[in-house]
Amino acid sequence: MRRARPGSGAGVPEPVREHIVPDHASAIRWFEHDYPHPLARWHHHPEIEIHRIRASSGTALLGGAARAFGPGDLAWIGPDVPHDWVSVLDPGETVPGRDVLIQVGAASLDGLVSALPDLAGLAGLLEDGRGAIVFHGRTAEAGGEMIEQLGALHGTRRAIGVLQLLEVLAAAPPHEAERIDTTSVQLPAEDADRFAAVLAHIHDHLAARLTLGDVAAAIDVSPSTASRLFTRATGAGFSRTLNRLRISEATRLLLTTELRVADIAWQVGYTNLSSFNRRFLEEVGTTPLRYRRTRTRPGHDGRHEHPRSPAQEARS
Repeated sequence: MRRARPGSGAGVPEPVREHIVPDHASAIRWFEHDYPHPLARWHHHPEIEIHRIRASSGTALLGGAARAFGPGDLAWIGPDVPHDWVSVLDPGETVPGRDVLIQVGAASLDGLVSALPDLAGLAGLLEDGRGAIVFHGRTAEAGGEMIEQLGALHGTRRAIGVLQLLEVLAAAPPHEAERIDTTSVQLPAEDADRFAAVLAHIHDHLAARLTLGDVAAAIDVSPSTASRLFTRATGAGFSRTLNRLRISEATRLLLTTELRVADIAWQVGYTNLSSFNRRFLEEVGTTPLRYRRTRTRPGHDGRHEHPRSPAQEARS
């Protein structure tokens, strides 16, 4: 598997904190871009972002969580939550218009909801949205269509459109709104270049027997420095993050290929099938075979459904 990354192997990546140039005529930024793109990297910003993936599949990194994504995915990214969507591409491949998103200041939305009692129904969404939320099913479909339409709107019509979008997201039933725990993530800006390089290296070598020493050598730091970097960036440490990335890629392969489970395990870096099954159960809450069966049944588009946490699985 290869991960396309602008500037891979050609210098230091840009700083992790994305500076959003304000449009003084609007508090809402609508944007679309290809992949690879300079903004498609591990980064954070103080604005709330609602992000739709139009095409391709791969691994989404949301705070300290790693999960598979596919076409139609819709995610809410809270203020300063680090995020990145890593598509699996062949060398030299690009995905035109992969991403479409809106960004709006959290303080602006909080102030609007506080000032207008009519918007009280959005308060819960803003509170839950301090982390990250991934939407599924009809909510993702409706929300994605509304983001697309916002690109042609301006001024009052765009503002009204955003409020209508927020209303749809706030009304999502629990099984269509997956809340991602990002509270443990703390990523100082000075760690940006190293962690971006680490992620690129891991995604390019998932099938290899990666060790902390290998990753440290790839970015020219000591193993202890690399270990602290993973803890600060993901809240989970190196081993847990590596397993999450491998299992995320496994879920993608289960849904998008007909490879045997044993072949998938080998392709994502597990030489022992029992170990793979155990790790998969820990991260996803079910077995690989059951995951594939329940998410690729007739009439069900498995590409739009993703691994749930063990707690979510237990509630089903």
